[in-house]
Amino acid sequence: RRFKPKDVEAEKLLKIIEAGRFTQTASNRQDVSFIVVKDKLDELKDLTYDRLKSIAEHSLAGTDQTNKVILRYAKMWIAMHDEYKAGQKDNLFFNAPIVIIVTAKSQVNGALASSNMELMTNALGLGTMFSRFLVRAANGNKEIHDLLEIKEGKEIVTCMVIGYPDVEYKRTVPRKA
Repeated sequence: RRFKPKDVEAEKLLKIIEAGRFTQTASNRQDVSFIVVKDKLDELKDLTYDRLKSIAEHSLAGTDQTNKVILRYAKMWIAMHDEYKAGQKDNLFFNAPIVIIVTAKSQVNGALASSNMELMTNALGLGTMFSRFLVRAANGNKEIHDLLEIKEGKEIVTCMVIGYPDVEYKRTVPRKA
């Protein structure tokens, strides 16, 4: 979750997208689309941080007390927003230079494509992190959907934050047997 301040080459981005594009889909629907965000990344960050803070404030005010997942994150989202706006930290995108949004009519198709894209990302010496927070912020948010030009009938399945990793791990995270 830490990226070097280095741009990702266009050739590598194309290979990542091709890995997703050639993923099989149910009934050969080929309903997966990819949105590369680079030039409008700062605008996307601002909208995402603002939306998460808004969700958090409504939750803490008692308007959404039934959603325990949001309540668990509410204070964290407000703190993340304030740190980002103060120019201290980017705890959503970790200063990565590229975000790829995967959309599809079928969540399964989008998830399968994202998985193949993650494997290609790693094979190219890049790192990626899936940001579920962006997906949550974009859910029902017209400004984010308009910025990303989400097509009618499609939904955001994943948000892949991509860049050159600033940390090298010697092993993977331990897994249950």
